[in-house]
Amino acid sequence: METGSVAPVEIPRAVGRFSHDNVYGNALTLLEAHRSAIVDDARDVIHLDLSCGDAPLAVPLTASLRRTYVGTDGSPDAVAALTARGFEGHHVDLVDREQIAADLRAVIGDRRVASISLIDVLQGMPPTQTVLAGVRDVALEHGAVVVVSVPNVTHADVGFKLAIGRWDVTPTGVLSASALQHYDASSFERALRLAGLHPTASRDVDRERSDQHFPEDHSALQRGTSLHGLLLALREEAGPGAQTTQFVRVCVPGPLTDEAQFVEPFDGVRPFLSIVMRTQGTRLQCLVEALTCLAGQSNTDFEVLVLGHRLTVEAQLGVERVIADLPTWMRERTRLVRVEHGRRAAPLNVGFAEARGHYIAILDDDDIPIGHWVETFASLAERHPGQMLRAVSARQDIVECTVLDRVGIRSTGSIEDIYPATFDFVDHLRQNFTPNTAIAFPRGIYHDMGIHFDESLTTTEDWDFIMRAASVVGVASAPTITSLYHWWVQGASSRTDHDNGEWDRNFQAILRKFDENPVLMPVGSTVRIRALLRERDEAVWSIGHEQGLARLSAEAFGRERERVAMLFEVQSILDSRSWRFSAPLRVPARLVGRGRRIKASTYAYASTEQLAEVVRNLRASRSWRATKPLRRR
Repeated sequence: METGSVAPVEIPRAVGRFSHDNVYGNALTLLEAHRSAIVDDARDVIHLDLSCGDAPLAVPLTASLRRTYVGTDGSPDAVAALTARGFEGHHVDLVDREQIAADLRAVIGDRRVASISLIDVLQGMPPTQTVLAGVRDVALEHGAVVVVSVPNVTHADVGFKLAIGRWDVTPTGVLSASALQHYDASSFERALRLAGLHPTASRDVDRERSDQHFPEDHSALQRGTSLHGLLLALREEAGPGAQTTQFVRVCVPGPLTDEAQFVEPFDGVRPFLSIVMRTQGTRLQCLVEALTCLAGQSNTDFEVLVLGHRLTVEAQLGVERVIADLPTWMRERTRLVRVEHGRRAAPLNVGFAEARGHYIAILDDDDIPIGHWVETFASLAERHPGQMLRAVSARQDIVECTVLDRVGIRSTGSIEDIYPATFDFVDHLRQNFTPNTAIAFPRGIYHDMGIHFDESLTTTEDWDFIMRAASVVGVASAPTITSLYHWWVQGASSRTDHDNGEWDRNFQAILRKFDENPVLMPVGSTVRIRALLRERDEAVWSIGHEQGLARLSAEAFGRERERVAMLFEVQSILDSRSWRFSAPLRVPARLVGRGRRIKASTYAYASTEQLAEVVRNLRASRSWRATKPLRRR
């Protein structure tokens, strides 16, 4: 067809064979599932295959749908090859909206179009092309469905190599040299909607190994490497499509959308902190107290999302009254979000999804934030941007009470500072030592990394989420008590709502998660692990010697205990700060061969006399004498 004065765009042609599990087979499956009321065996019902290339769809589509196959392509050779096979073909350049619509109407004539396909065409168009809109115009006139496919640039093979600094453009495939733009799932569907084509179903092509799976020995691609396991776990948690090579969508024509063509950075104003507060509306007095404490924060750069979980009408009215009674400035930053599904974790996922803040914190309706709660998080964020923020929560036992016919709570004991002042990742691998009121999470963990609360867990969902987040972004700690974690001594709580067996099943499920995937250890974890190994070795060594000593005579027992005590004296000197700080004084002697590094293990089988001599030499050494002022302090 003539295309006017506008230069045609070179579109990559469909090359390949039909297979039931490749892009052509999946496209045909979608078309079969979306048959229209049109009588498909009528001679005037056609399927348009745009930029058809070698036309892999021609034979199977004709046999399956019994429609007349009509192929179009910008290459005269492709059209000639198609007609030589006995199929109808036309030369049509994909140029712009008006021209493509006019050309296709000329091809169609008086016939009825049941379906249209664009297989691997869209990525070859420049972003400003409106060809899709022209296709939509024709589809709308005939009530036809349109199936479209593009390669997925976010396949794991592409992303893992790019993370290590490698980008391999190939003649065809996911990173085809002829591609003018690349797509992930969201940008692909946005392009379709902008053109008035609205996806109704998908049948993507999934391949663990794409055409980008090379070089074969690349460490990020090898399935058995820890690097591959870590990258794959992060990629799959972030969202679907890690193994998708082709996105395939079937669309119906409809209105054009007015959304932005390209994604732009968020330029609005975000509060520092979004506070997610779960409530069932059964303890309104606690909700009042928690919100009152938030109103008294020294830093008020926050919003509050009250997640009403399965509220009755009466409970909802009560929660709404509590919010209405807030000061105006805080009422304007507080909103009630109803959640009618799921268990304990469901409101957290809804709240985190709704949160607008740079950081997101959890505050259950029966816990208390002290006045510097938000301020402490903000101070940590300034010094450690992007990390999880962790302060200290103190525990307080409480019970429900009634005074003058009004229900309230009272403490039954003193405030207990029982949780560690800092976050120890290794310790947290065996048990949670951080109440959720003590943590603020960076929003990217949920919104970009796709780390969500596991709704299959009925308890300990916060421990699971904390550890998955801490492994990725690390934790910045402040040893300041900023909140009270209320522990219900009487009445209903998560401890009474779930029996011990349920708690143990959730605990074991989380431990299995730790073991099934590579874990990225925060900076400083190796120091902690070495210390634990040293403590273990010393305990094993001590137990072994005690067992051996038990078999000795009284005299021999006394001699051996004296020898062991002397050996520990050697170890204590070598482990002391004085000895470590004076290490530079010993370097020159070792450089000229007049000294060697001293280890306690060297003297494990030395006699008491030999060990006494070692202690005398260590205490008489220049290193020990030079650090005498340090020991005095």
